[in-house]
Amino acid sequence: MIKEYIKKIGTGPHGARDLTRTEACDAARILLSGRATPAQVGALLLGLRLKGETAEETGGFLDALREALPPLSVPPVDLDIGDPYDGKKRTLSLVVPAAIAASELGVKIALHGLSGVPVKQGPGVLEVWRSLGRPLASFSELSPSISSEKVVCLSQDSFLPGLARLLPIRQELGLRTLWNTVEKAVNPFSGRAQAIGIFHEPVIDKLRHALNNGRTLSAERILFVLGSEGGVDLYLHRATQCYLLDPALGPELKSVIVPPPPEHAGTLPPPEDPASIGHFLRDILDDPNHPKAIHLKRQTALFLFAAGKYNAFNEAENALSAFYSEKNSNTIPSLWSRP
Repeated sequence: MIKEYIKKIGTGPHGARDLTRTEACDAARILLSGRATPAQVGALLLGLRLKGETAEETGGFLDALREALPPLSVPPVDLDIGDPYDGKKRTLSLVVPAAIAASELGVKIALHGLSGVPVKQGPGVLEVWRSLGRPLASFSELSPSISSEKVVCLSQDSFLPGLARLLPIRQELGLRTLWNTVEKAVNPFSGRAQAIGIFHEPVIDKLRHALNNGRTLSAERILFVLGSEGGVDLYLHRATQCYLLDPALGPELKSVIVPPPPEHAGTLPPPEDPASIGHFLRDILDDPNHPKAIHLKRQTALFLFAAGKYNAFNEAENALSAFYSEKNSNTIPSLWSRP
């Protein structure tokens, strides 16, 4: 059957047609099952990319991933962070330390990723998490005791091994495919809210359609972030465009512009070896007066807003400022930096 799907999308500009959501889901199932050859996997992914993936095809691929998820036996988290799995190349990401900080302020968070994903193949949430000396969680070993964990980080091979097995083929292709779009949106812990990094704005409408299963959204609240390098990291020198989808506020996407940081905020170092990453991030986690801590505070505020703890980004930012001013700086390391 996979040959029929390849034929439908790959017969050229005059003969090719889009797959329905049902067809795309079936094609994705075949890829995940291992029943397609490497050549067939590459042909399907490349055919979709060259044709241009539709919202229906995006939805079908996402449906297949959700069907493949193991049964969830733990309470939903407050916020699922879907940062692109291919990581960052130019600037160190603050997603992990900000998730840790936000979790200490009452937001249960799930992070997930996979090492070596193209195109960037830069350090992602897994590498940064490990650089802080924290062990990855295993989906199969999680239990209701997860309720005592404030933030967890998982590798894709623990909850979607079928997709993780396709990584070598994706690396050989060396380009962004539909998997890059949907894997970050899969929401394995049924998060009540999602923050999803977006590289190109037109993808938002496709993902919005995909995240709707025909009845309701997969989460109660979704924040699409057009952040640094296509991730959920806020820009360091300019405003960051976001779009909020919250049925409680109405059916339409709501534009949310996060203002730029103060001019004196400075930059962050580029991603380097894990030891350097961990050392720098521990410094800003431990010291709220660190020269670059402003960036961590802003990223933490974004996650508090994304989770719905505050109605606006500036409210979350003001609440964080109050928290910092009320806490003695000597208590912060023991609060935020424990493994």
